[in-house]
Amino acid sequence: MKKNKYFILLMFFLLTLSIKIFPQKNLPEWAKGIVWYQIFPERFANGDTTNDPEASKVFINSGRTPEGWEITKWTGNWFEASAWEKKLGGKVRDHLYDRRYGGDIQGILDRLDYLKELGVGAIYLNPVFEAVSLHKYDGSTFHHIDVNFGPDPDGDRKLISSEIPDDPSTWVWTEADKLFLKLIEEVHLRGMRIIIDGVFNHTGVQFWAFQDIIKNGKNSSYKDWYMINSFDDPATKENEFDYKGWWNAKSLPQFNRTEKDLYPGPKQYVFHSTVRWLDPDNDGNLSDGIDGWRLDVVRDVPAGFWKDWSKLVRSVNPDAIIVGELWEFSPDFISENGAFNSLMNYNFAYAVVDFFIADKNKIKASEFIDSLKKIDNTYPEDNLNLLQNLVDSHDTERLSSLILNPDRRFDRDANEGNSNYNPGKPGEEVYERQKLILAFQITYRGAPMIYYGDEAGMWGADDPHCRKPMLWDNFEPKAYQPLAEKYDNEVITKDNGFKKGLGSFPVNRNIDLLEFYKKMIHLRDDNKCLQEGDINFLYSNDEKQSFAFERVLDDSKIIIAFNIGKEEDDFEVPVNILKGQYKEIMTNEEGTFSGSDKASSKILIKIPAQSVRIYKLYKLQ
Repeated sequence: MKKNKYFILLMFFLLTLSIKIFPQKNLPEWAKGIVWYQIFPERFANGDTTNDPEASKVFINSGRTPEGWEITKWTGNWFEASAWEKKLGGKVRDHLYDRRYGGDIQGILDRLDYLKELGVGAIYLNPVFEAVSLHKYDGSTFHHIDVNFGPDPDGDRKLISSEIPDDPSTWVWTEADKLFLKLIEEVHLRGMRIIIDGVFNHTGVQFWAFQDIIKNGKNSSYKDWYMINSFDDPATKENEFDYKGWWNAKSLPQFNRTEKDLYPGPKQYVFHSTVRWLDPDNDGNLSDGIDGWRLDVVRDVPAGFWKDWSKLVRSVNPDAIIVGELWEFSPDFISENGAFNSLMNYNFAYAVVDFFIADKNKIKASEFIDSLKKIDNTYPEDNLNLLQNLVDSHDTERLSSLILNPDRRFDRDANEGNSNYNPGKPGEEVYERQKLILAFQITYRGAPMIYYGDEAGMWGADDPHCRKPMLWDNFEPKAYQPLAEKYDNEVITKDNGFKKGLGSFPVNRNIDLLEFYKKMIHLRDDNKCLQEGDINFLYSNDEKQSFAFERVLDDSKIIIAFNIGKEEDDFEVPVNILKGQYKEIMTNEEGTFSGSDKASSKILIKIPAQSVRIYKLYKLQ
């Protein structure tokens, strides 16, 4: 896998030349309407306990190591302080970012059949590169998988130490890297796809180039890689070294850039790392590489960089998907000349929250439809089936907790600063509403994305509470009980007393919800018209809070109706088929329809309050 230095440089030159001469606009057909599953690697599954991180890595930036620190028990009580946390004192939340649960690549490998059974078509992994934090958005390198995600952390560190990091010809393949390549292989063998997070705006302070600056100051070969405000003067006792961190976070130093591009050094390194994961063998056989990228904080990186980077990606793999993290409408990025072909569709989430979840602030059915049409009118039609239609993610509260706590700002209004927030376990009414939202995600245009654990009934407020260990089996009773301090900063009493009527909750997988997820996802997998079909809204009723639409592809047609109001609604919708029959998926009701001509052919929909109906139509000769 190791290539000659000059071959790598020649390849890079040719790629750069080709992307300027032959820009490509291909869209990945495989990604149209696919069902995504987002995984936060450290919290998904611990498949190998021998590679769990040690305190020396977790606390390398802080200069302290809590006495007795150890991996937190996967099935323990999230809100209960462990022995080492109790020694430190303070609130439980003060220590949540210092916890590690040991999730790794082997854990994901072990659960691929679970994802396949669920019906998932593609996986999106939050950052997997070597980093100090639990979230890995503070990369120490971009060309190696985190050593604690692989089977031999110590051996991998020795291998990495032999490299010249900015010389790709010296790069090695660690055991963690090889295990990740095996993950790619196993994902592809199951007919699924996989993309990873690219964080190219900033790094962590342990990033190799930044560490060289710390060591050598203004004499470092990498001094221009970062936005350095001042270097330390050895002649003084003060430490004058200062630099720009992302959002002023000194743990996340930003790459240097011009108005239009990243500086050449970091840009070239990112380009080399990008090619490494798209085509690991550099042989043009893309089956052993990732299927695309999700790009972090893209607004914070110069647009010129993204244009060149996306051309590079397409020159290596024209079938790759490029997903931008964009929370606002972004036609400049997703357009004829845009750098990306997809985005995390948070505007879809806003619309869903405002209609399906809001209570006092609920919008009308017609306003909901208008919000969706605004998305459709913002982006090219060919890209609409690629948009990742999510409702929650690692950056928001859990879907079930969103439903339990309506009428708030979608993001950053669901943590300890909100005394009215209910962090408790949702009831069945909440999960029934979650089913309706999923049914809409699955049947609407775009590519629905499920955040790990939502299908099992996981709940939680905003970060860090949305990043709990995946709910598998054998959790301890009362494992997710909220503490009194969550509301008034009082210390928890010895008898686990609670304020405001909150109690403890048994933690178990919601099997009924899980089965519904399987049913809906497989419905989409089995019907091409739900993946790529046209969409037409057929009916809406603001008073009843109901609406209906159809998905159509060639001779296939499915009509979907929702009623989130308090009363039953009855209405007719045209089917534009002279004669046929239907089967309703939720109730298994069957019926026929006919008319004197196509325009007069209709079906009558009787839909109870708080329900969905899905009619699959069959044309009769």
